[in-house]
Amino acid sequence: MALPDPSSFEELSEQQKALWARYGSGDDPLFVQLVGLHVQEVRHDYCRLGLAFRPELLQAGGVIHGGVLTTLLDTSCVPAVGSGFDKARPYSTISMHVQFLASSASSDLVAAGWVIRRGKSIAFCEAEVETAEGKTLAKAAMAFKI
Repeated sequence: MALPDPSSFEELSEQQKALWARYGSGDDPLFVQLVGLHVQEVRHDYCRLGLAFRPELLQAGGVIHGGVLTTLLDTSCVPAVGSGFDKARPYSTISMHVQFLASSASSDLVAAGWVIRRGKSIAFCEAEVETAEGKTLAKAAMAFKI
């Protein structure tokens, strides 16, 4: 699975761009704020997030914790799925298969998530996490219940 070209996804309206630009940076105490994720780009069915490295993300072995990578994979798909709706709707992850491919000890991270198929009640997504230098660390296939 290779990262798709963001330009292959339709741009959002200015209103939707503004909504997703605030994701994780508002006054609501959301998990994305706790972790420190920030939205870099959202398009229809696509999202790219960033996470700056900090030592608290490491596990005892000295590499970035797998839970951090999993969080990035899952969370990158939230705006990708949400971008398909004109107004807020509830949806949640119902399945996730993660493959850990490599480790990193000190890099900023980038995650991209995209919808591969959107049904009436389920959206199927893929995601990938890379270091800022482009080394792939993990991939995932997910399903979201709408």
